[in-house]
Amino acid sequence: MTQSKKSKPSTKRKMSEMISEMAAGFLGVGDTIGERQNRLNAACTAWNMACGSPEIRQRQLEQYRQGYLQFNPATSPAALANILKDMESLVERKLNLFPDDKRQIVDAKVVKVGNNFRIEVASATLE
Repeated sequence: MTQSKKSKPSTKRKMSEMISEMAAGFLGVGDTIGERQNRLNAACTAWNMACGSPEIRQRQLEQYRQGYLQFNPATSPAALANILKDMESLVERKLNLFPDDKRQIVDAKVVKVGNNFRIEVASATLE
């Protein structure tokens, strides 16, 4: 008996593919490698948040908000609301696309290859 690619369990897929799928549209924004890296970092943070319970997610989102303001104190309330909305949307996408994958992302990099970019992701399974 063989399995089709579509029924392949998400835990067997590459994390870089899964993050690219989860954050499609979000990761492609940005003209510099630094901007893309910042977006990848946010997507990975959202992935890791999504692996926790709803209570833990809310607490982590609040910690993210506080940390963001600490490092970006000039951020307007409207811009911060948009950032948090993006994070919540990414968490929801992760939960919808890969609800059973609880691997945590421990490192992720945007790598320029010619005129294109690819991402490399390292993950760990937490018990």
